[in-house]
Amino acid sequence: MKKLVLVFALGAMLGSCGGGAADLDVESLDSPCGCTEAAISVMDEMIALVGEAKDLGADASESDQERIEKAGKGLEAKMTEIETKCVGDLAAEKAGDDCEALKELPKKMEEYGKALSGM
Repeated sequence: MKKLVLVFALGAMLGSCGGGAADLDVESLDSPCGCTEAAISVMDEMIALVGEAKDLGADASESDQERIEKAGKGLEAKMTEIETKCVGDLAAEKAGDDCEALKELPKKMEEYGKALSGM
């Protein structure tokens, strides 16, 4: 279970700067708002995964732990891919006031932090 906490802690750090989010085509992102929407999509799945890990608790089977850890690593990799692509002109800070995802991002980051607390 400690490995899961580390996986999610790393995901939180990556998220602070997404078929499912793991299938997202990062190369097709071409706007700051699109990048922000992609990051939120990954964070939504990370939040759900943290919730699932909490629900399973310390008594989770080894196969459940491995499945959650694998999914977490895949989401982390996708978030890293998004962060690598979405810099400069594609950075979230460049999104206009009409980008709803930009308004949602701080709330999503807070939600993810709360999900991680107590793990």
